[in-house]
Formats: sequence, C-alpha cells, structure tokens
Amino acid sequence: MKKLDWNTRYNTIAVYSFLVAAAVLVFAAFVFKFPVVWQFVKTLGTYLKPFVYGFCFAYLLSPLVKFYEKYVSRTPRFSRKASRGVSIALAYLSVAGLTALFLLVVIPSLVESVSQIVRNISYYSEQVNLLLDELVQVIPSESISQQLTESISSLVDSFGVFLAGAVLQIVSITTWVTSGVLDLVMGIIISLYMLASKETLIAQVKQILYALLPARNVRDLIALAHDSNAKFSGFILGKIVDSFIIGCLCALGMTIFRMPFIALVSLTVGVTNVIPYFGPFIGAIPGILLVFIGGGPWQALGFAVFILVLQQFDGNILGPAILGQSTGLDAMWVIFAILLFGGLYGFVGMVIGVPLLAVLAGLFKAFISGRLRKKDLPVEIQHYTSEEHRLL
Repeated sequence: MKKLDWNTRYNTIAVYSFLVAAAVLVFAAFVFKFPVVWQFVKTLGTYLKPFVYGFCFAYLLSPLVKFYEKYVSRTPRFSRKASRGVSIALAYLSVAGLTALFLLVVIPSLVESVSQIVRNISYYSEQVNLLLDELVQVIPSESISQQLTESISSLVDSFGVFLAGAVLQIVSITTWVTSGVLDLVMGIIISLYMLASKETLIAQVKQILYALLPARNVRDLIALAHDSNAKFSGFILGKIVDSFIIGCLCALGMTIFRMPFIALVSLTVGVTNVIPYFGPFIGAIPGILLVFIGGGPWQALGFAVFILVLQQFDGNILGPAILGQSTGLDAMWVIFAILLFGGLYGFVGMVIGVPLLAVLAGLFKAFISGRLRKKDLPVEIQHYTSEEHRLL
C-alpha cells in the first residue's frame, strides 16, 4: 500500500481555510440568529456562574493566601501541600471573621437608621413644608417663590422615589443572594481547588500556549499577563482597602460631630468610593440629603464641608499612597471607562471598567509599539508632538 505524501504547505492552507470558514459560519449565525445565540450564551453563562464566582474568589484571596503561606511554610512539620491548605483555611477564616464583625457592627445601626427614616417620614415632610413657607415669606418675588417651592417639592418627591428605589434594590439584592446561595457555595468550593492547585493550572495554560504559538509570542504574552495582573489586582484590592478606610473615617467624623444616620451614610460613602472619579460625588449627594432631613440645613452644610475635606484627603494623600500609579490612564480615559462599562454592566462595570481599560490599553500600546518598530519608527509619544509632525 502506497504511503500518503503529506504536503506541509497544503496542510497549512487547508487548516487556515477551515478556520476562516468556521469563523464566517459563527459570525453569520451570530448576525442572523442573534436571539438564539444570545439565549445560548446566557444559558451557558448560567451553568458556568459557579466557575466565574470561584475564579473571582480565588483571584481576590490569592494575595492573602500567599501572605499566610510565607509564614506557615517556615514551620518544619508542615509539608508544602499542608502549608497551602492551612494558608487557604486561614485566608477564608480571616475573610469570614471580618465579614461577620462588619455585619454585627453595621447591620443593627443600618436597620435603626432606615427604621427611623420610615417612622419620621411625616415629620420630615412637615419640616420641609415649614422651610418652604419661611422661604416664600423671605423672597419678595411671587414667581421666584413659586418656582422655588415647585423645585424643592420636586426634589423631595425625587428623594422619596430614591428611598423607595433603594429599598427595592436591597430587597432585589437580598433575593438574588438568597437564590444564588448554591452558586456561591459551589464557587467557594471551586475556589478552594483553584487556590490549592494554581501552579498546576497556570502550568497547563502555559503548556497549551507553547504547543500552539511560537515561543517568543508566548513569552511576550506571559510578560503582558504579569503586567495586566499587577494593574488589575493592585487597583481592585487597593480600592477596596481605600474605600474601607474612607468609610471608617466618615463614621468617625460623623460621630465626633454628632450627625444623624451614621451607619447608613458612612456605608453609602464607603461603597460608592469604590467607583473611581465619580464615586465621591455619587456618595456625597444622598449623604447630604439624609443629614439634611435628620439634622437640618446647618448639619447638612457641615457634612458637605466635612465630606469635601475627606475626599480631598483621599484623592491627594490616601489614594495615591495605596494605589500609586496602578493604571496609568489619563483622567479622560478614566471617565470614558466609567461611563462605558457603567452603562453596560452597572455598578460592577464602574468598578472594574478602569483597570480593564488599563489592561486593554496595555495590549493596544504593545501592538502599536511592535508595528512602529517593524517600520523603524520611533515609539516615544514625544516624537509625534514635535514640529516635524504637526497635526494641522
């Protein structure tokens, strides 16, 4: 029997032709059968949700596990495998303990604040009406007084809608957490396996990359992955620590100045501070309104000044000390990332949008630099702002 003569050139052409045809078919199915494809993606995402949770838990806890392992591994009676297991257990116990402590301290105060608002809503409405009457008497122009009354009434109504929406959001989040308990538990279990065997998983990914791509490209991808991981994890973890400190400082300041709704306002300021750039403004507005209805206009003004000083401290001292230059993005691109990813994915998009765009910008910058070097052109941006390269 005659042996088949495989031609490497024609085999390569055949493989590329097959891949192009498959890509065309996938694109056509995506365009012409979009509802079906989207439903398939959603169904697939539902099944893979525990793995997504597991990866997120493992990613966030990996620095803590590494920290514990550095000290546990020094104990002679622990093997490397045992040191990893003990470190994972300590990391999860630390997070569980901090979460329980936070809930025990914050939840009762939070419930009391919300209950107080609900109980005194009629009193707050009367106080607003009295304030409107006083303003109408002070302002001589009837048209201005009427417009002011309508504006403040509209603001009060909007704030009532905001509170109702906030309660519905809390109920919705509670329902989502309750319905997703099984996924969360499975995610925790999967994260345990990921943390226990992360070196093996990373080695398997490297093995696949080296098998499919040239070695030089794989080394570039690994270097890029390390840089992207440093930017993403540094930003997310740093922002969480920064926001926790700001929330605690807000609670401390409000306690010193005896302001109302300390737990609710401080929690709002701390959580919204996770959002880059816009977070302080998003958290300050409902905080000022809450202090206003609970303590009057002078306390609201004092809170506004206090939160302004606090955010200046965060933006100029605390934030740079914790985060450093973790993203390297200009302010314009930070705003672009928040608006784009926030519009697409809500609060989560606002949080991860900036580091994600920083990673994508790093990929794009590496691609552009490589193309410029191939053309023997300078890579530095300063070269293209010289007189030789005028835009207009």
